[in-house]
Amino acid sequence: MPFRTPSNQDIPGSSVWSAAVEKFGGVDFVVEVTRRASEAILEVYGRTDVQHREKEDRSPVTEADLAAAALIEAELAATGIPVVCEETVSSATEAGELFWLVDPLDGTKEFLAKNGEFTVNIALISAGSPVLGVIGIPVTGEIYAAVRGCGAWRVTGDEARPIRNGRAEEHLIAAVSRSHGSDAGERWLEERGISGRVRCGSAIKFCRVAEGAADLYVRFGRTMEWDTAAGHCILLESGCRVISEKDGHELTYGKPGFDNPSFIACRADLSLTAPAPMQPKVGNL
Repeated sequence: MPFRTPSNQDIPGSSVWSAAVEKFGGVDFVVEVTRRASEAILEVYGRTDVQHREKEDRSPVTEADLAAAALIEAELAATGIPVVCEETVSSATEAGELFWLVDPLDGTKEFLAKNGEFTVNIALISAGSPVLGVIGIPVTGEIYAAVRGCGAWRVTGDEARPIRNGRAEEHLIAAVSRSHGSDAGERWLEERGISGRVRCGSAIKFCRVAEGAADLYVRFGRTMEWDTAAGHCILLESGCRVISEKDGHELTYGKPGFDNPSFIACRADLSLTAPAPMQPKVGNL
């Protein structure tokens, strides 16, 4: 696969994380970990009776979540970089300057519904920002990957093709959740005259924006950092951004509790200033 991991010369100020990336084998290594985790998930997915329970936050967790988490944590441990994983994180977990952020099975509700719209999300965080991101879609075998400063790719089999959101249409399309839609999010879109919709589950919404199948994805309500970090990196490298709905600042990672604010993932050229039909132009919130 034609991936190129960055060197210190490629990204000014990146020496801390780029040296680590080169040491463990770069994005190729993470893509392979994602593939193995996807295989572990699909082994459970094919069963008729999948064991699952509710966590304290009332979200479901299955044996597939746990199997993928164990595999990913064991593989990433070999890099010597700390791992923060949804299924093993605790209230005492603290993030350092450089750490992995993992959602081993994003979209457990979609997994249980057997609609195929769930993902494996792995990101590398440096100084609060995602610098490497991989999203795998187990059912289709597609993998989306990015390294800061080196671009984003869609990987199918052994072929990796660059992706970028090159849409310029004024009729905007929003990627919306199949299981987590909110009235506030719908009102936000309607107030701005956005009627087009692409419905999909889990982090696939980030992928659809990154590859230009949609212009934006708005999420109101609670999400966690492991839900967004890999997609955030992929979007940054495909000409997009992921910003807080409240103040327009880029999302950051490693915060106490690992909670996200409500956010907007969108083409970088969109101005989202007012509840009126949006125009594709450079601007800030």
